[in-house]
Amino acid sequence: MISATSPRFERSATKLLREYGEFSPPVDVESLARSLGMSVSFEELDNDVSGLMLIEDGVVKVAINEAHHRHRQRFTLAHEIGHMLLHAEGDRVFVDRRFFRNAWASSGELREEIEANAFAAALLMPEALVREHLDAERGITDIDVFRLATQFAVSEQAMTLRLVKLNVIEPD
Repeated sequence: MISATSPRFERSATKLLREYGEFSPPVDVESLARSLGMSVSFEELDNDVSGLMLIEDGVVKVAINEAHHRHRQRFTLAHEIGHMLLHAEGDRVFVDRRFFRNAWASSGELREEIEANAFAAALLMPEALVREHLDAERGITDIDVFRLATQFAVSEQAMTLRLVKLNVIEPD
């Protein structure tokens, strides 16, 4: 099984953030994507499509659903960066819809989606930065999760999942 806190994703994301001078919250994921040569646009897409990426002749075009919340858009773009760095081999299309495990379980797409999500979480909420901005000694409260989510410009749900994956808090 693929770990959502794989040291590989942490190292890759941290290296990328440091290389592009983005190692402080909140990560300017749009600027980072453009620095990586991605063309990014915000467009009207079906509600169940968070984003899509087309790689053709070495050109990378990303469309993000303009109707989705800013936090969802940021995570989707970080997810697409993950696909580009981890899975782009030749011309390819990625369409990121809501997660339906059964439909992807046997196709190989499940592994790629889990990896892109893990990379996105590490990119937007690097372990070192998250740990630097919390006081785990006194315990983590709902207010701390809200504060961290705000600081990192992610949803409270994404921050909660990240803190669980980092073994900072227990799952409910």
